[in-house]
Amino acid sequence: MIPYSWCQRLGIYLDALYSKWIRHYLGHLGHNSVVGRSCRLWGGGQKHIVIGDNTIIQRHTILGCWTSYHEQSFSPSITIGNHCNIGEYCHITAINKIVIGDGLLTGRFVLISDNSHGGLSLEEASIPPISRKLVSKGAVIIGNHVWIGDKATILAGVHIGDNAIIAANAVVTSDVPANSMVAGVPARIIKTL
Repeated sequence: MIPYSWCQRLGIYLDALYSKWIRHYLGHLGHNSVVGRSCRLWGGGQKHIVIGDNTIIQRHTILGCWTSYHEQSFSPSITIGNHCNIGEYCHITAINKIVIGDGLLTGRFVLISDNSHGGLSLEEASIPPISRKLVSKGAVIIGNHVWIGDKATILAGVHIGDNAIIAANAVVTSDVPANSMVAGVPARIIKTL
């Protein structure tokens, strides 16, 4: 029987090989950074994705940097800082701009998006969501040393300050001050650090 530790080492080796391959499609992949296998690059803007040094993008993450959608054109960018750890199955999608500072830690299944399919008008309600125009309420800016729990959602136009904690399952629709903890739907400040 093969020891479990061998399988772990094999996985690390395969992720390192995958990172060497996928770096040619990104704008920049920093020193000692790893992109886990099965990471998907959507939207045609892969060269607008910049990942800093010593950052880990766990397996099955989606990085969507949309340069076009139907007849729309965009100039998106995703910048991820140094020493970040993005959990498995996360989804980061931009038509505008997403900036993530240094030292971010996320759980699994986190969504960070600066866009949505249409607005809240009655006219758009009669159009299937996949056919609606993409709209952005503004860039998403996440400070340094932020911790985002499992299944949290960060929506367009949100600025999250340094050292903030976003609780699991929170939906962040407005700015989060530095050194604060937020939770709930929509997220509210529950503690100041």
